[in-house]
Amino acid sequence: MEATTPRHLLHRILCCLVVYLLTLIPIPPKRRLSLVALKEIHLSLLFRICGLSTRTLTIDVGDGNDATSLHIWVPRRRRPQKHALLLIHGFGGNSKWQFHRQIGPLSRSFDLYIPDLVFFGRSFSSSGERSVGFQSRCVSAAMRGLGVEKYSVAGISYGGFVAFRLATEAEEVERLVILTSGICATAQEMREMVAGEKRDVTEILLPQRAEDLMTLIRRSMYRSPKWVPTFVLRDFVETLLYHGPWHQAGQFHGFMNSVDVQGSQEREG
Repeated sequence: MEATTPRHLLHRILCCLVVYLLTLIPIPPKRRLSLVALKEIHLSLLFRICGLSTRTLTIDVGDGNDATSLHIWVPRRRRPQKHALLLIHGFGGNSKWQFHRQIGPLSRSFDLYIPDLVFFGRSFSSSGERSVGFQSRCVSAAMRGLGVEKYSVAGISYGGFVAFRLATEAEEVERLVILTSGICATAQEMREMVAGEKRDVTEILLPQRAEDLMTLIRRSMYRSPKWVPTFVLRDFVETLLYHGPWHQAGQFHGFMNSVDVQGSQEREG
């Protein structure tokens, strides 16, 4: 049985304290306490206990007329003896929900940098560009702005496309890890995969209903739960997905069309 470390004990104490304090907050009429919002607070505490803090950087990767703001978790104190590791989340997620199970072990061996990709989480831009290359340039500019001279990068799913592009363009990247990302798939294979769903894939990848979110969970998680209460799924959709910036800007198809289709077509040839 794994021994309880002082860090884990402090984490539990802080979580209990936060939950207790939240019970003292009056809830307005016709509103309900969001379990997903509580989990967001818990994840923020977890990241801070692991030695991370947040930064929001204003970066310029275009013609200078577009404002881009990138939110990123960074080490509270840099450790020169530790290698820098950049983690890039997948589509529809954000830095906290994607990597909360990994930051504990990884933070003991690396200085972690975990951004919200632009238009996800708390990162935004007035730019009309929605390509993988744009995401890569934003992350690269943020790392340069933070003064990180050399780092490794790991990306999962959509983040794998961004990580691959970043590794090919940024001289600062020393090592690359890609997880469950179809960067080697041809354009034809991608079209066949979409056609195999026999429905609009945006309903799954960007769910607005509890049942669609459950479908996404079963498709994307290893050993996914067999059942999740409907009210929890609906809470997740309303809190993190439905009000996301990609809905507000109506740019979802721009994301989907940017996933290295040109590179896939070149590999077909």
